[in-house]
Amino acid sequence: MIRHFLSLLLVLAGTAFSLQAQTAYDALRFSFYTEPGGTARTVGIGGGIGAFGADFSTLSTNPAGLASFRRSEFSFSPEIYSNKTKSLLLGKDNNQLLPEDRSGLNINNVGFVIASRPLDSKWETVNFGIGLNRIATYTQNLYFAGTSPGSITDHFLENAQGQESGNLDGFEEGLAYDVGAIYPDSNNPGSYLSDFFNGEEVDKQQIVRTQGAISEMVFSLATNYEEKLQLGVTVGVPFLSFSEDKTYTETDAENRNAVFNELIYKEYVRLNATGINLKLGMIYKPVHAIRIGAAIHTPTSFAMEDSYSTSMVYDYSDNGDFRYNADSPEGYYEYRLRTPWRVIGSTGLLFKKAGFITAEVEWADYSSAAFNFNQSTSPADKDYQLRLNREINTTYGSAFIIRVGGEATIDIFRIRAGYNYITSPLAGGNYNRGIWSAGFGVREQNFFLDLAYRRGLTESTYFPYQTVDRPQPEVETKTTVQHFLLTLGFKF
Repeated sequence: MIRHFLSLLLVLAGTAFSLQAQTAYDALRFSFYTEPGGTARTVGIGGGIGAFGADFSTLSTNPAGLASFRRSEFSFSPEIYSNKTKSLLLGKDNNQLLPEDRSGLNINNVGFVIASRPLDSKWETVNFGIGLNRIATYTQNLYFAGTSPGSITDHFLENAQGQESGNLDGFEEGLAYDVGAIYPDSNNPGSYLSDFFNGEEVDKQQIVRTQGAISEMVFSLATNYEEKLQLGVTVGVPFLSFSEDKTYTETDAENRNAVFNELIYKEYVRLNATGINLKLGMIYKPVHAIRIGAAIHTPTSFAMEDSYSTSMVYDYSDNGDFRYNADSPEGYYEYRLRTPWRVIGSTGLLFKKAGFITAEVEWADYSSAAFNFNQSTSPADKDYQLRLNREINTTYGSAFIIRVGGEATIDIFRIRAGYNYITSPLAGGNYNRGIWSAGFGVREQNFFLDLAYRRGLTESTYFPYQTVDRPQPEVETKTTVQHFLLTLGFKF
């Protein structure tokens, strides 16, 4: 009680808080598109259909593929999405690998193509397309529980040291101060203490619920010159929605600590954004059986809107039992994010009416992503922008996505398979992973139906919070993502 009363006495009337909810990882998360979104046909062959076209997905990859359509078409692709994440908190041998599942129903594609033939016979087609392709999905649940050295109060202490209490971040260490999780060191002004000694074992758990997607509205125009050269352009308008709810808890069921009982820290983030980009593409046919494609995507300029808040509960015993809670302000921030340029090269071999094989390589330099806090005139925000972009530049590097696949034709039936190899976007990282896909389709004169399945496994490391000089928890995760797609299409 004495400790908490001393904390309250030192709180100034105007508590400062940070608007800096953005991180370098956000720049990667919203730039690193790895999904061959759109139709089940594209997903079934692994996404590398840019050299052939005649599929609505190419409007978001190589818009020259739009010129391959000979008839107008409408397509619609619902999807069942499944994410299974297993998490293990490192630090103690008896910690368990804990599973958490998340699934949902999405609309992966809605598209409409108008095919036409101009009067000039050298230009075989001039086609227009409009619709929506999903290019990223963020639905996931993560849960871990166990015992490891260190407490989240270590993170708050490191942030608080050397600061006056009124200058503490009202979303993190300021809350910890208000509830008594950290408190002033009476022997060292400007320093703070907690109820834990450095390296103390603490029972901890966290549930992280993430949801969201990027769906891109595309407006495309493409033409075909003498069945040799196809040119296309897409204006892309991606819509980003993202939410993340975190509940982190520390307890002391085994009475290791004479004072501490429980800490609960909750974080809420809601983000919406609209962007714009331009995609240019070409397909060249040196002979009818060989296709060579290339595309370049300008950076997407996102106008971002964040809303966020945190809350904390702290329960302890100090000549009595005490439980305090505090809520942060409601944070809101507007800013911009620029994603990297993308370059895509593709090739394909057509086996007359028996099918085709295709390969595609996509390159992007993720160190070139950048935030712009142009809505703020605060020197602190401008300084944070500079430091954040410098961190992006040093943390990330160039990465490739290699897509190979093929389709076999048996009368009206189509059998498909594909594989993606994704290199690490981290500078010197070993994030490389593979994704398998397969599909089946039926093609009639005026109607088609396609099915696809896609599966990928990712192993990564998650840090619930970060410290510099004290232990921080490390969680190993294994995530299996599955997509089940159905595309219905009509030609007219």
